[in-house]
Amino acid sequence: MTGFADRLDVFLRVVAGGSFSAAGRDMNMQASSISRQIDMLEGELGVELFYRSTRRLALTSAGETLCHRARQVLGQLEETRSIVAAMANEPQGWLMISAPVCFGQRHVVPLVPVYLERFPKVHLELSLEDRAVNPLEDGIDLAVRIGKLQDSALLVTKLATTESVVCAAPSYLQRHGVPAVPADLVHHACLTTPKPMKAGMWHFGETSSEDRLEVSGRFVCGDMDGLLASAIAGLGIIHLQTWLVAEPLRDGRLVRLFPTILPRPDGSGIYALRPPGALTMKVKGMVDLLKARMIALSE
Repeated sequence: MTGFADRLDVFLRVVAGGSFSAAGRDMNMQASSISRQIDMLEGELGVELFYRSTRRLALTSAGETLCHRARQVLGQLEETRSIVAAMANEPQGWLMISAPVCFGQRHVVPLVPVYLERFPKVHLELSLEDRAVNPLEDGIDLAVRIGKLQDSALLVTKLATTESVVCAAPSYLQRHGVPAVPADLVHHACLTTPKPMKAGMWHFGETSSEDRLEVSGRFVCGDMDGLLASAIAGLGIIHLQTWLVAEPLRDGRLVRLFPTILPRPDGSGIYALRPPGALTMKVKGMVDLLKARMIALSE
């Protein structure tokens, strides 16, 4: 594996530099030696990785696939090395975390005392904001993101799958009755976000076209916490992701409706993103705590 990994490293440096000579300067090697390494790699894989011309190199489709996968493989190797090496050293220094406001308040802030007790030499700075920060540009060690991810140079750990459920407070159901099927919701007060956010259209089950329902109500709010608090107060019915409503469902402040209908997957997830490079123990410690909390929510 070592020789193959070395050749993958050479390949990525050629891609980054745009030429054999640039990679050679980066690695203090002759361009001819770089070329031989690429020839060997192509021979091992049985495909051409570059379109070669006198002026430039361009990746073939196989080269593009290898480039994406090689970054992941070499990143995992470096993580393994750094995790084992870090066992001899106590984590210290600053850990910079960014998370969406609502999620961070519910699921990151409660972990802070546990984390700081576990890592007494680490200082933690938590930034709660709903903009999609770029860890590479903003100096963030760990960013929590909810939704569908686009391909990037960031390393990703999936914490959970997101699903949406319909629920209401017992007080609301006592006053207005329990809807038997989703179609009954048109006769109920449904709490939604403003129309530009398309929240008046709720989806149920596994299909996308047959299980849509346009709902409405007398109260609209662009803040998830506002919707949740209003539902708990008995103002109406909500349709929110499980990470947001898991605790009030568990303690009885909310009741899930249509329990026989499986939650419709949002096609997205909850992810921990970090810059490429070594996975330090202080970062891994927070990722592990987040993963454990997400698992507990689903139980």
